[in-house]
Amino acid sequence: MNGHKSTIRYLGYRTLPDGGREFDFSFEIGGAQAIMITIDAPITFFRGPDQIAIQEAAGICYETLRFRLQAFEANPPSRFDLTAADVAQHRRSHKGAAGRR
Repeated sequence: MNGHKSTIRYLGYRTLPDGGREFDFSFEIGGAQAIMITIDAPITFFRGPDQIAIQEAAGICYETLRFRLQAFEANPPSRFDLTAADVAQHRRSHKGAAGRR
């Protein structure tokens, strides 16, 4: 991220009428004004055999945002959807980390 100090803060979540969640974060790089970023997690991620727990969803969204900011730092989107690929990447990286302990 250009060598500038960056900060991502988790601000909280909102439950959507259909049961999905919106996770809010602020992102600041250098001394610039913080940008609000919302990640939408559809209800489908919280149901079924591969469901994610509400408690782990914020961490998955944080890691996804961190990755995307590294890739799209110049113009981060203010809102985007969590994808199955994002969840799978998070689980792969954490499974590998657990094996290294």
